[in-house]
Amino acid sequence: MSLTVLAWLAVAAYALHVVEEHILGWYDWARKTMNISLGWNEYVITEAAILLLGIVAAVLGNPTYIVAFATLLLINVIFFHLLPMLANGGRFSPGVISGLFLFLPLAWTVYKTQTMAQNDLVWAVVLGIGLILWPMFLLKLRGTAYFSGRAAPARAAKAAKSSAKGKRKKR
Repeated sequence: MSLTVLAWLAVAAYALHVVEEHILGWYDWARKTMNISLGWNEYVITEAAILLLGIVAAVLGNPTYIVAFATLLLINVIFFHLLPMLANGGRFSPGVISGLFLFLPLAWTVYKTQTMAQNDLVWAVVLGIGLILWPMFLLKLRGTAYFSGRAAPARAAKAAKSSAKGKRKKR
């Protein structure tokens, strides 16, 4: 089976995965068990963006992008389903069914089918890791004082203090 066919199968698997997550309640499960502060809009946009990345990889047929998408699927099932499920005493994780029965075999088959040079394979895996970590990084960034608006009053107070010092020096 060609990498391009596998890429399209991975896109279909991801679509089925999103349906499983949605119907079985991954959004609420993740908020309770993984303490992920993801709003509904962010959840939907992230899922759509990942699906779009898979479609782009399949359309382009580029092995680097296909392996990157397979890596993203592999990390998704391991770090967002299996490990949290085990850490929570085996409490079912919505998405783990498609992760186990679709993502793992597809990712394995992509890795076995690809014929990239070692350094290209490493780059593709790093790209896949980066793609799935990007939304998590943005969530962490959003929680910082600068992006949450908590820094604005501090900056205003500092500016006022600085301005007051400047006025005293002029006198």
